[in-house]
Amino acid sequence: MKRLIIALLLAAVLLFSVNTYIPTQADTTRYARADVRTAYFFSERDLSTSLFAVPYTYCIEILRDDGEWYYAKYAADAGIYRAVYGYCRKSDFVELVETPQVTYLYKAVTVTYSTGSGGGSLPVLDEINVEAAFYGTYYSGATAYSYVYCQGSFGYIEGANDDYPLIEDEDDGGETPPDDGSPEISAGLISAIVISLLAAAALIMLYLTTRKRPEG
Repeated sequence: MKRLIIALLLAAVLLFSVNTYIPTQADTTRYARADVRTAYFFSERDLSTSLFAVPYTYCIEILRDDGEWYYAKYAADAGIYRAVYGYCRKSDFVELVETPQVTYLYKAVTVTYSTGSGGGSLPVLDEINVEAAFYGTYYSGATAYSYVYCQGSFGYIEGANDDYPLIEDEDDGGETPPDDGSPEISAGLISAIVISLLAAAALIMLYLTTRKRPEG
């Protein structure tokens, strides 16, 4: 009976250890960087549905490959930003090998609301400034607009607002590094193997110390 219990405990420990290095969703997240200044984000797989140009050198999260398109996410639900979902042309982006240190651009712009002049001697409010989240620039002919999220709504304001810092000196690894033939071993896998060996040694010692010695 003791041997059966020890065997079951060992099996449980080994199963737990294997689960510790199963890849998580975070390990499979894919990003692509805007490789041109006209890397537009579209609401549909249709060139007439462009919303804004993804800020140059910043990223989209790839959710699905759709032929010549990526179904992607830009921005995250944090602070003044809300995630948007749509399509991007693959030819405008470079897929990254590793998760970049910086993914989305965080840039707040000011939207100014002004009231009417009022009537007669009635007091009126001054101009009201509201903070908005900048997503990217949209050009209509020679006129530049900014696609923003403000007070719960998406829309456009005049002006490009493209004076943002570019991501530089970061190895985006546009190509997969050469394979030298040696398998990659993750830190999680090494930890799991060590834990399994220690657990197995402990169970063996437990078995040896609890087994009955033969009577002389």
